[in-house]
Amino acid sequence: MPISVIRKHAARAAIFLSGLVTVHPAFADNSSSYDECLLVGLRDARSEVASNYIQRSCYALYRNSEMLLPRERAYHECILQNMPGAREQFAITKINAVCTRRGGL
Repeated sequence: MPISVIRKHAARAAIFLSGLVTVHPAFADNSSSYDECLLVGLRDARSEVASNYIQRSCYALYRNSEMLLPRERAYHECILQNMPGAREQFAITKINAVCTRRGGL
């Protein structure tokens, strides 16, 4: 698949996920929001490692949100916006590093 197509799909996923994360914070304990996060985030998952990051971030934001500090919320939102579609270990590691910095962790 050409890079431009991959970027296009990643951009769409990021836009949708950013809407999902910002539209539903009041429903953090709602199972359907958690399930929707998983479905959207994992739809374009390209590796098991990226899938694990996505799953943990969905759990943190939608099942454990009352326990999150603002910096942790920022980290998990960054993961959900940027991790779907990542397939190479190098890219996954760099995305995690950037999200860690952005979250101030």
